[in-house]
Amino acid sequence: MKRNIFFTILSLLILSFFLPAFCLARDIAPIVSTDWLSANLKNPKLIFLDVRRVEEYREGHIPGALSAFYGSWAYMKDGMYGSLPEKDDIDDTISYMGIDFDNWVVVMGCMDTPRLSYQSARVACTLQYAGIENVALLDGGINKWIAEKKPLSKKIEPRKAKKFQGKYTGEVFADKNYVKERLGKLIILDVREREFFSGEKKMDCVPMRGHIPGAFNMPTSCAFNENKTFKTKEELTAIVEAAAGQDHSAAIVTYCDMGQCCPIWSYLMKQVLGYPNVKLYIGSMQEWMQDPNAPVTTNDKTPKADK
Repeated sequence: MKRNIFFTILSLLILSFFLPAFCLARDIAPIVSTDWLSANLKNPKLIFLDVRRVEEYREGHIPGALSAFYGSWAYMKDGMYGSLPEKDDIDDTISYMGIDFDNWVVVMGCMDTPRLSYQSARVACTLQYAGIENVALLDGGINKWIAEKKPLSKKIEPRKAKKFQGKYTGEVFADKNYVKERLGKLIILDVREREFFSGEKKMDCVPMRGHIPGAFNMPTSCAFNENKTFKTKEELTAIVEAAAGQDHSAAIVTYCDMGQCCPIWSYLMKQVLGYPNVKLYIGSMQEWMQDPNAPVTTNDKTPKADK
């Protein structure tokens, strides 16, 4: 009898230890293929968001996709081009889309230019910020779907709005103070292309050239194949470990010029490669360089992190 009680208690302790991991387990992969989406178009749990412009959506979209223009998820505010909406506004947008915590949400967009190809990840990160776990990116975006001659629709899909209130945490986004207070303690990844990291070029939205001192350069373009699909997990791991090292528990921040491309690596590192402590600095260099007390350097010879 005592032996049975002992093993019952032991089993409950083990279950309680692993229960959080079970609760956080994904039901869908963080990156889904066009074939997977095609096979799941009728799945009642699935909602798929097309973040292209409304005009492009109307010209033809994946059957069943909802129009969820990127400008609803990141917009200009106080002079910042990629500002994060207030929580109430995010809740309203998610409510309008009819998304709930138990839905599977696939985000897709256009891959014609680097800027456009980064938008889906920013939307996915915002959904996860609101507490929605089962979010995925469509590998290759709608471009791959069209290239494979899969069906398109011009039907404007109706929305079944439902009340949504996010479960917001600080695990997705970092602000300027978070980065400033931890300089020298964080692994900081500048995910812009090399010429912008080094200061050879600058974006119009950024007042000066250069990067945050101590940052390592890991260009976002390196995450993609030529056809705009993502590289394999092994290839992505090699790229990240060359810059950020092999310590998957390290505190890491990604940033770019205005918070648009840094979500790609943040999402991949956290959702695909198993780096749990990755945040993206939403204000990025546009905000950082407006602060006279925030240091900037053009020294691009910073040694790589230890592997």
